[in-house]
Amino acid sequence: MEWYIFALLTPAFWALNSVFIKFLITNKFKSYYPMIFTVAVFDMVFALAIAAFTSIGAPFPYYIDAFAAGLMPLLAFWFYSKALILEEISRIITLFQLVPVFVVFLSVFVLDEVLGIQKYLGIVSIVIASTLISYRKSGEKSFSSTLKFMIPFGLIIATYTISDKILLGYLDFWSLFFWNILGTFCGVMFLLSFSKPRKHFTETVLRVKKKVFFIAFVGEGLYAIGTICSLVALSLVDASVASALFGLQPFYVFFYMLFLSLFLPRILNEEISKSIISLKISAIALMFMGTWLLI
Repeated sequence: MEWYIFALLTPAFWALNSVFIKFLITNKFKSYYPMIFTVAVFDMVFALAIAAFTSIGAPFPYYIDAFAAGLMPLLAFWFYSKALILEEISRIITLFQLVPVFVVFLSVFVLDEVLGIQKYLGIVSIVIASTLISYRKSGEKSFSSTLKFMIPFGLIIATYTISDKILLGYLDFWSLFFWNILGTFCGVMFLLSFSKPRKHFTETVLRVKKKVFFIAFVGEGLYAIGTICSLVALSLVDASVASALFGLQPFYVFFYMLFLSLFLPRILNEEISKSIISLKISAIALMFMGTWLLI
């Protein structure tokens, strides 16, 4: 398969996972610690399943670097969870566009990636379109309350993306996924050695129903698939190009949230009007143009 197939599948799975996470953290877990522990455990289950069926490489010192890189999502998720509690997912997701912007700058200095004008125009088109698709009418509350969380989130994830791009020169994507997830999991275990996180998690486990953990398990399965697709894409193309397509999450979230708002409003409900739909359709057209320029 071509690289762009994996790059386009990545945000589809990640965006659906974001909907799951939004539902769980705002309605069930309501806290960073039990949420991150739950997803880390399930991610580790998927990583172990992969290790059981594939050969996991451990070239020194790169597997240690991959393990250490796995700590970055742990920190990034803290900022992301704070934003999710404050704002609608379709509007938070637009700030994911900070990631490809940071990746473009970092890739020039770290990876010496310099793209042509056409590809940079494609990246700019996708970023603008993703911003428009989550446009909020004037007079309403702005992004100021979540921007302080999403800027460090974007910088951490961009650094993580660049790190994984470098490590893919020494590890295959299955091995990199395993060591990244193991790093995140061990970081969570370290957090649980402290009384406050452990108390939050224990109280949540006793309170929520078993089906909530099943929902989390399904959501993390989607995340794992999306992450593997992202690593395959990163192994085949420049980090800045792949990251730009990863940034198509608002496109997918828009349709996911539209479906839920129309047919399952009890789960998640967001504002829908003719003007908003028209604006977002225009943004989607711009996204397709940007994607065409990249591909």
